[in-house]
Amino acid sequence: MEIKTEENLQMKNVLSFRGKLDQKALMEKRQEIDDLMKKLGVHAIHPAITTTFGVEQTDKGPVMDMEILVPIDRDISHELAMAKLPGYRFKPLFLLANAVRLHHVGNEASLESSIRELYKFIQVRNLRPITTGYNIPQNDPEDPKDLVIDIMVGVDPNIL
Repeated sequence: MEIKTEENLQMKNVLSFRGKLDQKALMEKRQEIDDLMKKLGVHAIHPAITTTFGVEQTDKGPVMDMEILVPIDRDISHELAMAKLPGYRFKPLFLLANAVRLHHVGNEASLESSIRELYKFIQVRNLRPITTGYNIPQNDPEDPKDLVIDIMVGVDPNIL
């Protein structure tokens, strides 16, 4: 695990979906996004990036308010506007600036511990988070113990 500061994440031509999803709906939404990209004739240039804004506990289990961001190979703003799909947006540019980045390699089960270390790092240095954590997969492993993922949290650049 490695933590760096003053990192940036910039992506062009991003297909975005934001909505409230349980685990089953999340898997269905990922398939829907894949189907939409095929229909529009675009290809992902990086695995999907996710961020969770909040979690509600319901009688059917947790429901996440989350965003899925997929950088794609071309502008689909017109096609997406014509499709009028609720929750979907096209972002010509996505920029996460002045972020703290944790680089995690290894078992998916130990990821939560790494994330705690990231937030401890932020707290100890009196940094002020201004974004949620963005989960940026660097691979799509067959085995969860081979996971490589970056977690980025934007922090306030002002020193008070």
